[in-house]
Amino acid sequence: MRRPNPYPLLFCSLFALLGQASGASGQAPASPSAAAPPPSVGATSAGSARVPARPNPPAAARNQIRLPIWVEQEEDSLWKDGQARDFQVFLNDKEAPIRSFHRPDGPSILLVVLDTIADLARVEEAKTVLIEGLEKLPENYWVGLLRAQNGLSVLQEPTADRRVVAEKIRAISLGGKAGLLDVLEMVSTMATEVSKKARVRIQALYLTDGGIGDYRADYLNPVVNASDSGDLSRRFSDRAVRERMDRQAEALQRFTVPTSVVHLNYYSDPLNLAYMSGLEKISGDSGGTSAFCRSQEEIRPALQKALERYQAGYQVTVDEPARLRQALKVRITWKNPDSAAGRRILFPDTVVPAQPPRKNQKS
Repeated sequence: MRRPNPYPLLFCSLFALLGQASGASGQAPASPSAAAPPPSVGATSAGSARVPARPNPPAAARNQIRLPIWVEQEEDSLWKDGQARDFQVFLNDKEAPIRSFHRPDGPSILLVVLDTIADLARVEEAKTVLIEGLEKLPENYWVGLLRAQNGLSVLQEPTADRRVVAEKIRAISLGGKAGLLDVLEMVSTMATEVSKKARVRIQALYLTDGGIGDYRADYLNPVVNASDSGDLSRRFSDRAVRERMDRQAEALQRFTVPTSVVHLNYYSDPLNLAYMSGLEKISGDSGGTSAFCRSQEEIRPALQKALERYQAGYQVTVDEPARLRQALKVRITWKNPDSAAGRRILFPDTVVPAQPPRKNQKS
């Protein structure tokens, strides 16, 4: 029996909002449960009981920071048995009490974002490996499916039904323009909001195969003066791409959603090397993984590694400091010495607060 989805209204409303804001070309159809909003607090409807009013949250409640954690114990081996009592979190060198803690075996959501436009053989191999990997996930791991080409669109709201997800993955066709860079912030925004409201661990996995020249925007930095052999644009042809990737990485610092990228191709020209380097930085800063497949044979281990990392992640929630800074220095250490032997904690070492500091506030 298929388990009911507890998140359909939440996801449909968020995706619709993001789509309107970004001008996305495709939108997810509203599910029956999301067709109408729930009765308002204190309202009644025919044949239904009065909905009890919920107490309002405290007006002075602080913003919270959700930090992903991994624990490496051996090469290519991650520890999954940690408890909240094992860890200490410090923000700007001041201990921050852990408000909530999610283990790897707790409820989780994986958002798979597909951006496939080029190589049919490699895409079909990736589909096969992805379906196999998703089928092995625990039952309390939900999977949502999105597409990035020509604007963000929702192919499947998060569900535990692997058969439905597999059917949607098989039905995906190639074509359109690359869109990964255009949807990174939208997906991270949506994932952050879902994590707050649903209180689950959430990560994003991007599957892409296009190069920097496959985007609708022109990132190909042409030679300014073709007749001048000393034109500096010849020597710094990848400058525009590097600047674009640096801006993107900086913009994503305000999110703590682990982002993994599996690129089905490897490009050796300067522009695409700059592009791939930027993707590697973006995924690494978030705590995710990146892989660039030089051959079709490398696709399976790359996807398997990304899914294994997803299944080994923790999440801790702490309050933002009362005195905000432009960037918060994060440090996570062992509180329980018995758990520390031979293990290393991996985490994002810098996060940007949700609310920027006021101009008259000292950092």
